[in-house]
Amino acid sequence: MHAVRKALEIADKMGAEVTLAHVVPHVFVPAEVPFDSGRLAEEALNAGEALLNQAAAELSRPAIARVCLRGSPGESLAELAETGSFDLVVVGSKGRGAVSRMLVGSITDRLVHICKRPVLVVR
Repeated sequence: MHAVRKALEIADKMGAEVTLAHVVPHVFVPAEVPFDSGRLAEEALNAGEALLNQAAAELSRPAIARVCLRGSPGESLAELAETGSFDLVVVGSKGRGAVSRMLVGSITDRLVHICKRPVLVVR
């Protein structure tokens, strides 16, 4: 929400529009596991859309544009920024340390490296 608030602050000053985006990563379930991965993916997508709706409501901006995507988060956001001709991508950072980032990876780090649009990281 810090990143969303900062994006809105910048957009209001610049007379720009904001699009909230959330990416649901692909779910890989081994074939041996008796689990409906399609249902899990659909529930995750619904949860992502609910999260975006909650953010819009919390900001008192019910008409704000929202996009919920499936895929690799960094790549999906970079592609959205490029195809949507966004001027700026504002993303939050969980503030992980270097060791944690190396072991787990960082969506923010990935986005900063591959996105062709300017990226603002908000802590």
